[in-house]
Amino acid sequence: MSALNRLRLMAVAFSDSKSSLSSAALRPKRPPPPQAKCQFSTAVAAADDYQDEVCDTGRNAKAYQTPNMPRLQALRERLRREDFQTSVHRSSLSSLSNKTHLNPEIKMPEIDYSSSLHNILTDTHGRHHNYLRISLSERCNLRCQYCMPPEGVPLSPPSHLLTNEEIVRLVNLFVKYGVNKIRLTGGEPLLRPDLVSLVQSISESLQLFCPRDGVADGDGSSGLVGITTNGISLSRHVKHLVDAGLTGVNISLDTLREDRFLEITRRKGLHKVTRSIQDSIDAFRDKYGDVLSGPSGGSRVKINCVVMKGFNDDELVDFVNMANDQFNGDVDMRFIEWMPFNDNGWNRSRFVSYKDMMTRISSHGHSHLRLERIGDGPNDTTKWWKVESGEIGARRSSRIGFITSMSEHFCASCNRLRITADGKIKVCLFGSNEKEVSLRDIMRQTNRRMINRVKEDDANELSRVIHAAVQKKSFALGGHGNPDDIAMAADNRPMTLIGG
Repeated sequence: MSALNRLRLMAVAFSDSKSSLSSAALRPKRPPPPQAKCQFSTAVAAADDYQDEVCDTGRNAKAYQTPNMPRLQALRERLRREDFQTSVHRSSLSSLSNKTHLNPEIKMPEIDYSSSLHNILTDTHGRHHNYLRISLSERCNLRCQYCMPPEGVPLSPPSHLLTNEEIVRLVNLFVKYGVNKIRLTGGEPLLRPDLVSLVQSISESLQLFCPRDGVADGDGSSGLVGITTNGISLSRHVKHLVDAGLTGVNISLDTLREDRFLEITRRKGLHKVTRSIQDSIDAFRDKYGDVLSGPSGGSRVKINCVVMKGFNDDELVDFVNMANDQFNGDVDMRFIEWMPFNDNGWNRSRFVSYKDMMTRISSHGHSHLRLERIGDGPNDTTKWWKVESGEIGARRSSRIGFITSMSEHFCASCNRLRITADGKIKVCLFGSNEKEVSLRDIMRQTNRRMINRVKEDDANELSRVIHAAVQKKSFALGGHGNPDDIAMAADNRPMTLIGG
């Protein structure tokens, strides 16, 4: 393909390069001298305090300045200087690297994002992202050891957090591009004011585009609104949330013993959490007739347990029995490998792998529970099992799942994107802060760039930046090689500031 044809197919992220790069550094047919990539500050700061660093693009290049612009402008300029390759999903997008020589006399075409539904959320590894997780709050009413330090974490000012209106605007945009499942997280999302009305708005947006045919994670269902909570105050809200359109709830519970609950959460409240599990079962049964749903028979109520050696790894069988006996098989029980995040003290000595969990369950005391493997969904993060039918007779059997993020990661089929409470898109749970970009700043900015003498619409601006961020997603573990590398890098947020 000729150079001219390649230019005519290039992505919109480079369409304004004519105005931002000097012609001296962009002479066609003459290779530029060796140069270092421009490094931009990634510190979280107010837009008025942000300044770009100087980038030397050649002997006669001038210092590039971006006055009074947020980190969004830094992303645009960084992408022009880094290798940038788009993928193909239903229609073709072009690719361009920083070694391509542009002719400043050629007008660069704009991509019409309104007609590129699935390309926007497809990364360079061919993964389409249809699952969006939105953090509603940085605050939490517990202090779980694997989530944050005992003194808590510095919180953003309330004015820096997304408003309900901004969240709904983003939901509408992501749904337009193929998102059919949304989960609300935190912090603790139940601390968010007006949560019921927000759930209703999100549910209505999804119903316009997505059929609602199930609920279980990874079973191919769509049009779903879930929430992940510690359950402390869930009983007071769950009926109203289900009536507003909530289709599933994940409840975090790491021990069944009062003293250990106090140790891990640094708070009391075990009885409130266990009561909220039953109240959630009742609310979904009242609404839908049964708590199970979807082709896989998964439950709308899931219990999540982070397993740590020497703390709760001796309670795995107790959790399995609780799911089948106390809750009559009406819940899914999931065990999660402990993951490293900033300030959570992760270390190998307390890590329990998926394989070790299976061994503990099958050889625990006199129980000798026998589990049988059942099917997983195409984008499932969980390896699903259940107790063999002979073990519990004719009773309903809970699904028993294992989230193996560290020992057997599932990055190849990842379909998830995240938006933090302060409005940044985070394309990988383990990705560094450097790859976060503020969508909030785009929605709140007043000085928009001009396209053909017309101010660019914010939806188109959001689409371009979301697309660019997705293209930068690493294949696995945020670009880190293994859990130890993630822990050593310490370039992520604490879990409570990410939103799970």
